[in-house]
Amino acid sequence: MNKKCLYLFQNNLRLNDNPSLYFAYLNFKEVIPVLIIPEKANTYLNQIDQNMGKWRRKFLLESALELQHDMKERGIDLILINGNQDRLSKIKKIYEFYEIDCAVTSYPRGSYEADLLDNLFSFGNVFTCEDDTMLNLETLPGVLPPLPDVFTQFRKEVEKDLNLRESYGMPQFSRFENTLNLGDSFNLIPDNLNPNTSYPFSGGESHALNRLNYYLWDSEFILEYKKTRNKLYGRNYSSKLSAYLAIGNISPVQVYHAIKDFESQVDKNDSTYWLFIELLWREYFLFVSEHHEKKIYAKGGIQDKKVNYDHAPEEFEKWCKGETEHPFINANMKELLATGYMSNRGRQNAASYLVHKMKVDWRLGASFFEKHLIDYNVAVNWCNWMYVAGVGNDKRNRVFNPDLQQKKYDPNNDYINLWS
Repeated sequence: MNKKCLYLFQNNLRLNDNPSLYFAYLNFKEVIPVLIIPEKANTYLNQIDQNMGKWRRKFLLESALELQHDMKERGIDLILINGNQDRLSKIKKIYEFYEIDCAVTSYPRGSYEADLLDNLFSFGNVFTCEDDTMLNLETLPGVLPPLPDVFTQFRKEVEKDLNLRESYGMPQFSRFENTLNLGDSFNLIPDNLNPNTSYPFSGGESHALNRLNYYLWDSEFILEYKKTRNKLYGRNYSSKLSAYLAIGNISPVQVYHAIKDFESQVDKNDSTYWLFIELLWREYFLFVSEHHEKKIYAKGGIQDKKVNYDHAPEEFEKWCKGETEHPFINANMKELLATGYMSNRGRQNAASYLVHKMKVDWRLGASFFEKHLIDYNVAVNWCNWMYVAGVGNDKRNRVFNPDLQQKKYDPNNDYINLWS
């Protein structure tokens, strides 16, 4: 095996249970770790140019700076690169300065990650690992090929013989001192969180583990998850692990084992099982994204469905700003803008309203969510939008009646008043 490798962190900003990081330090004498901080949230095939929303970027920077600190404590300098147009030249400088032979990184999920992988291939060999999955894809019986069209079939096949990905411990790190100055620096700009936010948590591996321990062991809120998961606001109606999973501060394998430990030591009920089901949904959409590739960005989705939408930029702008005709939809959109977060129930309603009421191309909504959501994950976001639009893994149109939804989930207008 070659002596030097460039290790590129992507959506796996953690030291524990990180397959590609473990592989790099196991197989290479010297590892040069790099993390590119993107400025943009470029969406389907980079056709929309938009800056990353401030709350999503804040969460990313918090995670990156904690990771840099944790590695520094182990005698390792993590090189942070500003993800602008100079990223390729900076990667080239690192390769040349340290005489790097090859690279190790995560398996790409979206177009941005695929472009990064192509950049690395231009300099030499690249080894990739799936750092974000819970299951061992290659050995799933009866799942691939072919991938089931609906989640229920996927779940049934998987639960027959749950083939969990191997869990990895902390690597045996080798020290690295960076002497190459690329001129990039990053500092968190203080920005007060909205007091009404349902996601007041900081990014970083330690924060992810603290939240997991709190939701399971300290509070035992997991035992109420199935009853509370459709609420609209509050810190504990759901696990709030989504952003940590999306950015890789924690792995789904770690969450799975934590659930199983809790079930064996404390209690097991429909709620603990349902949190596992949510992990399976996430897994399913990762596989859908990998299987269908660029089709998840297509107007007709993975069904190649013929769909027509109105060209209504003014209507779309109203939706983005929370200025539609419906106060329930507006409240959800205002929460997103003010905090970078929105409940799952809110996302379904906001998406349905844009697509089925306002007749706007669903991809514009998916792109807007990509810009702002602190828990943005390319597969989960785009596959969920396809699902609601009726062009994904469910041939039925998921049309939500906002009046009925408001009456059921916000009967006293508490949520609406919170964001009015």
